[in-house]
Parts: sequence; structure tokens; C-alpha cells
Amino acid sequence: MSVSQDTIAPDDRRRARGDASRAKILERAAAIASTDGLEGLTIGRLAAEAGVAKGNIQVLFGDKESLQLATIDWVGQLIEESYAAPLAAANGPFERLTALVESWFAFVERRQLPGGCFMNAVSSEFRARPGPVRDRVAERRAAKRRRYLDALEAARAAGELRDGVDVEELAFELLAYQALANVAFTIGDDEEFERARAISRKRLKAARVST
Repeated sequence: MSVSQDTIAPDDRRRARGDASRAKILERAAAIASTDGLEGLTIGRLAAEAGVAKGNIQVLFGDKESLQLATIDWVGQLIEESYAAPLAAANGPFERLTALVESWFAFVERRQLPGGCFMNAVSSEFRARPGPVRDRVAERRAAKRRRYLDALEAARAAGELRDGVDVEELAFELLAYQALANVAFTIGDDEEFERARAISRKRLKAARVST
């Protein structure tokens, strides 16, 4: 049943407009940061490219650092949304692990962000810059690694991993292939990107119990 705009409270309408404006700004912010880094994300440039007033961005985010943090979180949500359907369709722990790996390559390949994997890029950018942004990036990196380890442990618990598979080592390798693949993607080396994907698939296949 449709709801008349007249029945929506003014506060709710303002909140909806604010959310839509925030999403539009963060979408553009992520695109800029994915190619030029978070330091290249200035309020003035973002205002010009997103077609909004600088004052609106300052009202929504405050300062540059808060904007950078919000951009990191927005990209994290974007990635989660892109993974949702493949992970939901997977049947069992090992298929979910495989979907997790395949979804990363698919996300980069679709160019949802022009600079490829945002987290790999900002990890390199802020590796030697202490502060809240680096801390947030480190949290995201640790959470991703933990997710891969949890997926591998779930596959092991389900009896889907071969005896002797070192889950720490395999998680490290899969993430390392992604880092290499992202560099290849950003410089247009499709052959190396596909090699990283093929080797990831090969390592997963070798780790799985034969069915």
C-alpha cells in the first residue's frame, strides 16, 4: 500500500532527504578516494563533483577526517551489499568461502569503484600515518582476515577441508592474491588479474575434500 507524502511527518521527510544527500555525497567520495586516495578527498573538490554546497558537506560530516571515516564505512557497506546474494545462495560452508573469494574478484571487475579495491588502496596510503583513519582501516583489514579464517574454520568443522590444511596460511595466500590482483587491475594488467583469480580457485580446490 502506498503512503501519501502528506502522512509522512516533516522530520521523517527531512531525515529521508538527508540520508539521500549523504548517500550521494559518499558515493562520489568513494569514487574519488578509490583513485586519488583519501588525502585527495577534499571538501571543496567533493562539493564540486557531487554538485552540492561545501556547507552541506560540512553540516553532514563536519571535517575532512570525519568524511574520510564515513567514506571507509560506506565502502564497507557497499561491499557487503554486493556479497549478500552470492553468500546467501551458497550451499554449505565451503561454498560460502568460495563465494566470498569469487565475490571480491567480481566486485573489482565490475568497476563499482574506478580504482578497484578501495581497502587495499587506503591500506597502502595510510600504512605509516597514525591516527583514527589508519585505525579504522586496520580494523577493516583485521575484520576481513577474521572473516576468511572463520569461513575456513567453518568448512573444516563441516568436514569439507582436507587434513593438514593450514587455515592461517591459506587465508594469508588468498588475501595476498587479492592485493596483487588489485594492483594488476588498476594498471590494466588483465592477464595477472585473471592469474590471481585462477590460482585462488586452484588453492581452494586443492584444500577441499574430494566429493
